Amino acid sequence: MFKSNQKIAFLGPAPPYRGGISQFAFRLAQEFQKSGNKVRMFTFEHQYPDLLFPGKGQTAEFSQSQEIDIEKVYTPYNPSTWSKAVKTIEAFAPDLTIISYFLPWFAPSYAWICQHLISTRRICLAHNITFHEKWIGSNILSRQFFKHCDRIMVLSEACLQDLKNTMPEDIADRGLLGFHPIYDCYGESPDDLDIESVEEPTALFFGLIKPYKGLDVLIKALKQARIRIPELKLIIAGEVYGKEDKYISLIHQLHLEDAVETHFRYIQEHEIKEFFQRSQVCVLPYKSATQSGVIATAYEFNVPVIASKVGGLSEYVKDEETGILVPPDNPEALAAALIRYFEEGLFYKMHKNIPSFKQQFSWQRLAEIILQA
Repeated sequence: MFKSNQKIAFLGPAPPYRGGISQFAFRLAQEFQKSGNKVRMFTFEHQYPDLLFPGKGQTAEFSQSQEIDIEKVYTPYNPSTWSKAVKTIEAFAPDLTIISYFLPWFAPSYAWICQHLISTRRICLAHNITFHEKWIGSNILSRQFFKHCDRIMVLSEACLQDLKNTMPEDIADRGLLGFHPIYDCYGESPDDLDIESVEEPTALFFGLIKPYKGLDVLIKALKQARIRIPELKLIIAGEVYGKEDKYISLIHQLHLEDAVETHFRYIQEHEIKEFFQRSQVCVLPYKSATQSGVIATAYEFNVPVIASKVGGLSEYVKDEETGILVPPDNPEALAAALIRYFEEGLFYKMHKNIPSFKQQFSWQRLAEIILQA
């Protein structure tokens, strides 16, 4: 039974801060509010120093952000602001505080704030336990934060195992297995997609571009796959953290200029639907992973995926039914999967399987797991 009439606070990224963590927290907050709870999100005055941030911007417009009360209350790298966060959250008097965690960068401030939040239960919503980039002392930093949390929710079995492998037993025992729900906020009626209008054969790489996401692997695989499917095209839609030169150089080196359409920038909410509706498959050639909001977005539009079998990705792909799993960092295997996918017309088969599969990944179910904890 879904509990209501509770006060629920969120601490961490929230609109106008952009990115998957912010979007995830906001959509979950909507679900709690829709069910009769009073929700407020507490986010940052400044998230990262501009000099240290690798992207082109930290904020974006969110069309629905006015639906939830959002307050900017502190700066993670300025300890003099942390007490303001505590006072503001305590004034709201939440029954439950949910803290979004994905980088050790936030651990010191989170630990201090949670230590001083004495009148609320604290659940860490951990998107990562181990991290794609190297952080000195990451396990120590995470441990200092986790010890002030009543429960630690993870979104995949792989992350739960990471928690058990890296944390002391008293912290690991607080682990709570959740999942990444399917987004339902970018399209109006994805089940009515006109599959006859889909451009073919077209693959999509979507989302923030970091080295671990393997875009270089996909570009090399595209070159090989086009030997069998010369008309195969790739759309790349996402901002590069760092420099995009290496990807542009690789495209030129492999003479793929006419085969690759690049959008190396942050993709606004209103643009997302168009990219997925133009594509027959979304490719996640990740070299490492936990779980992925990209799969959750692809499934919103009933677009199948080809994904690396790493981390928790395989928990969200029913191999041969909603997508294909391939070994990581292997352009040959990825090329073979692309060739098979398009030559056998698997889009039309897998597209029909996604609506029933994704029903198990609802926002209401995740909210219930959190409240029942």
